[in-house]
Amino acid sequence: MFKRVRVGRLFFGSFAVFIAVLLLISSWISYSLTSRELAANTANYQQDLLNELNKRLVTQLNSIEQMSLAASRNIDTIGFDPMDTDLFERNRRRKDLSDLLANITYSTTMIQSIHLYTEQPFMTDAQGPIRIYDLRQVKDEAWYPDIQNNDFAWIEERTIQANRGSLPVIGFARKLYNNSGIYYGLLLLNVKSSEIQNLIRGETEGRSRLLFDASGRKIAAIGNPNLQESELEKIKLIKEKSGSVHLTAKQQSESLLVWSKSPSNWTLVEVTPWKSIINGSIRLALILLTVGLSAIFIASFVTFFISRQFTNPIKLLVAYMGKLPDRGLVSDLPMDYTNEFGNLFNGYRKQMERIDELLQSLKDQHKRQRDAEIQALQAMINPHFLYNTLDQLNWLAIDSGQEKISKILSLMGKMFRIGLSNGETLIPLADEMTHMDCYLQIQQIRWGERLAFTITMDETAKDLYIPRLTLQPFIENAIIHGFHGRKTGEIRVSVQLIHQDIQFLIWDNGVGLHPDWNQPKARKTGGYGLRNVRERIAAYFGHPYGVHITSAEGQGTEVKILLPQIHHKDEVEERYHVENTHY
Repeated sequence: MFKRVRVGRLFFGSFAVFIAVLLLISSWISYSLTSRELAANTANYQQDLLNELNKRLVTQLNSIEQMSLAASRNIDTIGFDPMDTDLFERNRRRKDLSDLLANITYSTTMIQSIHLYTEQPFMTDAQGPIRIYDLRQVKDEAWYPDIQNNDFAWIEERTIQANRGSLPVIGFARKLYNNSGIYYGLLLLNVKSSEIQNLIRGETEGRSRLLFDASGRKIAAIGNPNLQESELEKIKLIKEKSGSVHLTAKQQSESLLVWSKSPSNWTLVEVTPWKSIINGSIRLALILLTVGLSAIFIASFVTFFISRQFTNPIKLLVAYMGKLPDRGLVSDLPMDYTNEFGNLFNGYRKQMERIDELLQSLKDQHKRQRDAEIQALQAMINPHFLYNTLDQLNWLAIDSGQEKISKILSLMGKMFRIGLSNGETLIPLADEMTHMDCYLQIQQIRWGERLAFTITMDETAKDLYIPRLTLQPFIENAIIHGFHGRKTGEIRVSVQLIHQDIQFLIWDNGVGLHPDWNQPKARKTGGYGLRNVRERIAAYFGHPYGVHITSAEGQGTEVKILLPQIHHKDEVEERYHVENTHY
């Protein structure tokens, strides 16, 4: 049944994805068609507008050119000769020339000022619109290359100094020739850029437009056309009177370029960002997409809500079946189902209660078995130790006086009290270290200065708990077996805390262990205490804790014992139960 539900949900999910893809394709087609239609309508509208603006613009520009032509002829009529010997006549002609040029500026608001370049310049009114310059200076002007090979030319926008500060202007320059055809000067009319921009702008705002002269040079611009040099070069090559093109340059945003050419080959261009044209298409596509996705979402929500009424109980039962529950966990299963799901829950609940009883019985049985094994191992080590110690006492009783025996007996009393510890299997580390120290003192009474030992311990570790009689068997093994047949011996013991563990290092410089020291012996002599400790640690803690012995025959032995840090005796009981549960 659960498999059927999963197949049904998978089918619905696939169907929903198919509808979403179909909706995306429909939205894309709608966007493409409407964007093309909007671009075509925008281009037609802009071409009509540019044609009208171009007519007005050409009329004004032609009038300026005619003013320049008329002024050049009037200058010849005046016939100003700066070398005239008659001072009165020269001043009169100078005034007539200044008045002529000034009247041209006053006749229209478009002309801001007039600059005349002649071979014999003279001073003019500093507040007036007329400036007379030396003809030799014209070659230093940045715009001179535009007029150098032509009799007249328009000059692109630049900035000049006026009475009220800097002012942007567009210039029209015309060379002056006398009746004999000799070039003697240059007339420059400075047209206000704002007037040309107003003509380009017309009655529309927020547009980006450019004006090119007949040679393809950009004369003026409004807005932010943001065209690259490569696109400007393409405009110069345009031959059609009007048209449009969709620009998709990689280094700039997409745009629509519409142009209109006048009979005199002046070109007016409008650049419109593609995004502003297709905004309507995008909105329409977004509306279709939003409505479609909303419908899919609502249908998915309803289907999901209905399917949950079937899948939730099954998922809940599968989740409980995938883990081994602790006592009472099955009571969390719902009790209010009266249909087939209720029967499934009741059957699973009874089965888990029975399994829980069996698990608890196995835990109790395993715990009793482990406790018996540990107690047996703990009890077996005491007679072994007592046998070896009494053997040493017998040897000392023969070889030494009663003072040493008294001290030995005192030390043995401490050892027995710690060894018994009222039947406790875990004792504080401080007691275990005292037990080991007493044993070393007893051995030092026998060996004297021939036996040296050092004990170092982290003081913060003395309150931790370890299994009783863990360290002494390794000290005993070092003295009895490691120093056998030797006159001197040295033992070092260190206790270190490593993260959440505690590590004991016991080193001696004895003869080392035989390669087969850990193999079972025919007789139960030697090595028993070491195996006892290893088995107890394995029973208490398991991997990775235990004993690691490194030894080479004739080069000493190093024993490394790794135990967990136990701050309370109850921790071992809890660890024991957890390990057996996972077991």
